[in-house]
Amino acid sequence: MKSVKPAELERVSRLDHRFILLTGPDDATMGALATRLTGLAGKEAERLDLTSSQMSQDPSLLAAEAASMSLFAGARVIRLDIMGSGDDSLAAVEALLGADSAINPVIATGASVTAKSKLVKLVEGSDHGVAAICYQPDRRALVGIAMSAAEGEGLRLGNAEAQLLIDLVSGDQALMRREVEKIALYLDAGRDRQRQVTAADIAALGAATHEEDVSEVINTALGGKVGDLPAMFATAAAVGVAEIRIIRALAIRATQLARLRAEVDAGAHPATVVSARSSGVFWKEQGAVTAQLHIWDSVRIARLMSRLLDCERSLKASGTAGGVLFRKLVTDIAHQAARAR
Repeated sequence: MKSVKPAELERVSRLDHRFILLTGPDDATMGALATRLTGLAGKEAERLDLTSSQMSQDPSLLAAEAASMSLFAGARVIRLDIMGSGDDSLAAVEALLGADSAINPVIATGASVTAKSKLVKLVEGSDHGVAAICYQPDRRALVGIAMSAAEGEGLRLGNAEAQLLIDLVSGDQALMRREVEKIALYLDAGRDRQRQVTAADIAALGAATHEEDVSEVINTALGGKVGDLPAMFATAAAVGVAEIRIIRALAIRATQLARLRAEVDAGAHPATVVSARSSGVFWKEQGAVTAQLHIWDSVRIARLMSRLLDCERSLKASGTAGGVLFRKLVTDIAHQAARAR
């Protein structure tokens, strides 16, 4: 089956495919969609989490788990976390798609898997799988997403209020959906109890993003702001931002830079590329991303993506100095960017 748009999967009411692959540079859309699809299995469903490293060690594991009955619930759903290009999971997914049967749907997420990867091509060529590439929506699309999420919670959200909410969460869809849920609880809304959302309601709940937003961390490192590193590390630690989340956010930005850099290398100006609607860059980030395109060429970006992947593996592994490696890598990135400015 060919790739579909994330919006098409937003509208499905049941999991009809045995393998759903979500990827692309917009981690917020990918995460929110994965959560929604997982929920379609039912509140009582058993969830099994697997990783691509497990797939590389045992390519038969995914198909076996997809065919196994749940021992604890009537339904089961499998979540697969894919790192890197997805090649580690290729044999496992091929075995799943070629199996005689599978009763448990698999929802896979991999921010670094590209549309031209072998894994996406494999899924597109199967009748049992579907792939969706998640790009950062523009502001108009974000307004629609906010209104749709509000409607699902029994809220009526006007255009102006949706714009306010988007600004308060800096375009972070995952945080926006959580704020919508919080507003619904605050107003005692439900499908049978429609409530109108006002600007005062949004302000009263204070959609604070400083605890969740990692854009400042990304821009400090990739922008070469070496002097800001100590304060950045201290702030991230104080508000509890997970190191692996920062590494994944950096990887998503690196993937985005690689895509945009290809257009720059073809002769386009960085500012023109970033400001284009197809760039997928949130408007508040356009200045920072433009500056980073001047700093990071294709070779540097490729090396950066490789080191980020190695760091993520270290953070996930037990018995490693993950925190130390994280700080060293981010410091190295900032120093490299500072030298290239």
